[in-house]
Amino acid sequence: MIREVISVRIGMRTIKTALAATVAMAIAAALGLHYWTLAGILSMMTIATTTRATVRFAIVQSAATVFGLGLAWGLFTLIPYPAVAFGLWLLVYIALTNLVGLQDTMIGSAVLVLPLLVVQPITIAILLNQLAVLLIAALTGLVLNLFMPNLSDQISFHVASVEKELIEVLGQQANLLMAGEEGDAAKHTVWEHLSNLKQAINEGTSWTARHQDNQLFDDNEYYEAYFEMRNNQYELLRQMQLLLDERVAQMPQRQQIGRLIAALIKQDRKKNNPVPASLTAMERLQEDLSAMSLPDTREQFFQQASATAYLVFLRQMVRLKDAFDKIVASQNR
Repeated sequence: MIREVISVRIGMRTIKTALAATVAMAIAAALGLHYWTLAGILSMMTIATTTRATVRFAIVQSAATVFGLGLAWGLFTLIPYPAVAFGLWLLVYIALTNLVGLQDTMIGSAVLVLPLLVVQPITIAILLNQLAVLLIAALTGLVLNLFMPNLSDQISFHVASVEKELIEVLGQQANLLMAGEEGDAAKHTVWEHLSNLKQAINEGTSWTARHQDNQLFDDNEYYEAYFEMRNNQYELLRQMQLLLDERVAQMPQRQQIGRLIAALIKQDRKKNNPVPASLTAMERLQEDLSAMSLPDTREQFFQQASATAYLVFLRQMVRLKDAFDKIVASQNR
């Protein structure tokens, strides 16, 4: 006998959807509203992936429904054939809502409009009834969607991953510079860590966006700015590695640059602020490169230019982090 085990994962959104439909219908029925079951359908539609998305949907759907009910009142009163009246309502409603980007509201509005086909005459009372059903559904969905999981742990995890991979890339580049190693294996390792760094930045950015959309009144943009800064550093690291791939062994002052990066990593791990001293050391290295005798060959010119460009990118990396830290410090005063 073969046993098949089927595991069903019920997520938080599924639970909130079922609960919203139940609560909305119960409230609408308790208030004695007509077509109270529609509150369940509409509340299910309001449960979005984020709190802000739920608020946006509730506001947009409410505005579109007011228009849809008004349009239905006019068309259904003038046209005695329900099917024709509803078809014409769809044509006009979809055409007009498309003009203002509200086409996603069609289902919600149609749900509330359909009962009007069998109501004669259409009174203000029945229109207010439909609006009350919508209001109950929207508020129920909004209240339940205020309870969102805290994503801080996921964001912190990706922050740690980003910093780990960034240090790893810099450490590998320092080793390449000091050893003058041009083997494909060593370079491949650096590119693997660069790929991991980019993935961690992208995932951290995605989690941050979700976290922000779950905060109605908190616009703390620290992590958004953090991952943007790290992404800019990643682009610089890519350019730096491309330079090393071309001519690391022949790069002048490569050992001094490698030792400077190693010292930078050591200071960062100690949580000291090495920026002023590091920038001074980089400027000194750039002055040494500028003071070198003019290159005799085309290859020597490119070697010297590569070393200068590498230092420029490294300085930009350090300044990006320094500027970010200063902005954060000024905002925390």
